[in-house]
Amino acid sequence: MTDEPRSPLDGPSAHTSRYGPLFWSGVAVGSIVMGIGLVALFSKSGATNPANFAVFFIGLALVHDLILAPATIAIATGLRSVSPRTGRGLLFGALVVSAVVVLFAAPMVSGWGAQPDNPSFLPRNYVLGLALVLAVVWGVAAVLLLARTRRGSS
Repeated sequence: MTDEPRSPLDGPSAHTSRYGPLFWSGVAVGSIVMGIGLVALFSKSGATNPANFAVFFIGLALVHDLILAPATIAIATGLRSVSPRTGRGLLFGALVVSAVVVLFAAPMVSGWGAQPDNPSFLPRNYVLGLALVLAVVWGVAAVLLLARTRRGSS
């Protein structure tokens, strides 16, 4: 066996990676949790409204695939040329986490579904919460980048 780079045209390697027990344990636990969620969704359909959930779920996937992911890739591509090589992974990681957090928080921040006669429906300051979460994400990335650059310069 040589350690030379392989071309994608060379075909499959004799040493293809296999998923380990941790992966399969995660698949099993995740499948059980999703199954419980689906059973609850359909068994309490009067309270959960599966059709509305399906529209929301598909809409969220479309927003992710058509808007959020391309925008994140475009921003990362633009930042690639101005970011230090040692910090790109942290920068891109913080960018991806931020994009997912923003997508998840968008309905609450926008107040979608809020009911004026029910103030307990969206009771929190979701804009502040989103800002705090993003500050923590970028703060952790900055601290890790600082630690990495200090370790590299010593």
